[in-house]
Amino acid sequence: MDQDQKKEFYKNTFNTVADGYDSPALRFFPESAARLPGYLDLTGREHVLDVATGTGAGALALAAALPTGRVTGIDFSKNMLARAGRKIAEAGYTNVELHEMDMQKIAFADHQFDAATCCFALFFIDDMEKQLSHLAAKVKPEGKVLITSFFENSFSPLVDIFFDCLVRYGVEPPALTWKRVANRETCTALFKKAGLRDIRVEQVEAGYRLNSPDEWWQLVWNAGFRGLVEQLGKDLPRFKDEHLGKIGRLANGSGIRMEMGIIYSVGTV
Repeated sequence: MDQDQKKEFYKNTFNTVADGYDSPALRFFPESAARLPGYLDLTGREHVLDVATGTGAGALALAAALPTGRVTGIDFSKNMLARAGRKIAEAGYTNVELHEMDMQKIAFADHQFDAATCCFALFFIDDMEKQLSHLAAKVKPEGKVLITSFFENSFSPLVDIFFDCLVRYGVEPPALTWKRVANRETCTALFKKAGLRDIRVEQVEAGYRLNSPDEWWQLVWNAGFRGLVEQLGKDLPRFKDEHLGKIGRLANGSGIRMEMGIIYSVGTV
């Protein structure tokens, strides 16, 4: 697929999974978002751009840290934005505005924001350097840009079992896009190439235990893996039973361990 085809595929996927995106199995999203304000050293009055805001985990965490500031969130998935809007309204925040917008064509003036964040999304773009530079251009001089990505062992060992099972069913898993920025070295190099300085890259251990194989399936079905299993067609029920049987063998008295490492990369414009 070329970039436009990938974009349409991702948009359709995230529109489809929006209602389940806040499943407890995907709790790494809000838990990792809670750290964003600290990495940006916010005073509380800034205007922050949250790119690929999804269902609003980052926007909510930032809004709470900006009592006299505000957050502008953008995403190309209207269903994700709709869910984010409901969550923001329920939380009572009035300092967040949301826009349906392609992050490759951010329609705001350059040097408009005090800081910008992009959580678990930059790696979907083929030319990450160009995208990071585009994002940084929207931030004022001396402002900060923060991205989050997954460390290379994230989702293991469950994702390895998942991919092995897919292959046996004739579905060839694609290369994991997030593996391109899955350690300190690749993240640092990317920020340098994009012209950012005072770069800080930190890895945070965020693994947790799933209560059951069904909770792993919630993650598969309500995130980016959804597009892969939908290729199974009529074989999907059989695949699910076989795969979850293998996942169940990992369980012990305290559940099923899933590794998760979050990388926070911050640079100054």
